[in-house]
Amino acid sequence: MSGGPEKTRATEPLEGIDSSRPERRRARLFRRIFIPFAITWITLPALVAAILSWVLRDSDIDLGPLFLGLTFLALTGSGVSVWLASRVARAIAQPLRRLIRFAERTGHGETGLTIHLEADSELSMLGRAFNRMSDRLAKQIEQIDRETAQLRAILDGMVEGVVALDSNERLLFVNERAISLLDLPTKNPVGRRFWELVRVRELLDTVNNAVKGTSTVSCDIEWPGTPTRNLTIHATPLIAPSEIQVRGTVVVVHDITDLRRLEMLRRDFVANVSHELKTPLSVIRLCAETLDSGALEDAQARGGFVTQIIQQSERLSFLIVDLLSIARIESGRESLRPQAIEVAEALEDCLARHENQAHQQGLSLKINQTPPDLWLWMDEEALTQVLDNLVGNAIRYTQASGGTVTLSGRPVAGSTEWVELEVQDTGIGIPETDLPRIFERFFRVEKARSRELGGTGLGLSIVKHLVTASEGSIKAASKLAKGSTFTVRLPRVNPSN
Repeated sequence: MSGGPEKTRATEPLEGIDSSRPERRRARLFRRIFIPFAITWITLPALVAAILSWVLRDSDIDLGPLFLGLTFLALTGSGVSVWLASRVARAIAQPLRRLIRFAERTGHGETGLTIHLEADSELSMLGRAFNRMSDRLAKQIEQIDRETAQLRAILDGMVEGVVALDSNERLLFVNERAISLLDLPTKNPVGRRFWELVRVRELLDTVNNAVKGTSTVSCDIEWPGTPTRNLTIHATPLIAPSEIQVRGTVVVVHDITDLRRLEMLRRDFVANVSHELKTPLSVIRLCAETLDSGALEDAQARGGFVTQIIQQSERLSFLIVDLLSIARIESGRESLRPQAIEVAEALEDCLARHENQAHQQGLSLKINQTPPDLWLWMDEEALTQVLDNLVGNAIRYTQASGGTVTLSGRPVAGSTEWVELEVQDTGIGIPETDLPRIFERFFRVEKARSRELGGTGLGLSIVKHLVTASEGSIKAASKLAKGSTFTVRLPRVNPSN
């Protein structure tokens, strides 16, 4: 704070000098030096001539040559005085002009300037003072630039959008995040009125209410666009401690789209879990009540009810196991122990586990030729769970009699770091609009058919979590009535290393 007043005092005297009219400065110097000098040299011979004329008034001496000499002396003295005065004036005016140019250049923003004048003079002391002032200004400007750059970097690195407005709602500052969230123009938005850039009424009303009040005003907005975004806006008026009038507004924008999506997923998850648990429990209770009402004595009817209780109990057990599994994976408590696994052997083991189920449905379950000595890096139990879920789904959703489920493994073309496992079926397929959601928990393309076939709606979600936790990826491709293909990419490893 102390640097400001010093800078003002140093420049105030210079502002009073008319640097565009240097002849005025020279005239003032001439009046101070030349006039006294000239008067002395002109009046002194005249005074001598007057005294001699009075003393020799009665004498016959011819005073003409004497008067002529005195006149010449006066004129010579006048010329010398003019010459000396001009030299002195020039010697004084030149450093003053340099000082004025120095002050003007500094005032126009040039930094790091220095001026050198003759030593042992008052002007040289003034020049050194100017140099110190210039040095302090350069350091202060450098510090301000550095702090401004740091502040800009911090604000641009924020997840939140930040907009600063003046009292007339003109844009003073906006960071990159705010430009993205509010769809502001990237070219020269600063200086324009906020309402020219934003046409969403809720946001403009929030800013206006903040300007009129003395506290932060907040609102939630569904921002138009593709896709739509959910934003929370906080507008805070800027009021100096000693003032009442609002000097500006700071608008902070939070993107809560993901938060709202997670809230919706949580609500859907709770609703789905409740429904999935309620369905088998209701069937079990209904069968138990029917048996208790007398069906227990009917041997023919009893068998069907008991079978239903067993099936629904198994379904409930599978659901609970899947829920616990996905909870462990999502919380990071699932302890994975990756190891080198031969791809061909893993596919053969999976084929053996599901061959009987496929045969009962009249399906062909086969393995395409897999390159020998191809290994991947993954937890063995996790890989088993991934393959079982994918193959089980393929068998479940492939038409009986004549359908085919094919397993294959291959290195990724042009890469020595990845292996791809593929499960392909000729089943009912998945609509293209549903493909982005098939890895969501409890999402089913055909809910009634899925429940009829015994699915929990968690299998593909578990698969994706396990693959992602193993630093891999999974993708799906499908066409209705032609089948689906799931491709898993996992790290490749050389067991000898």
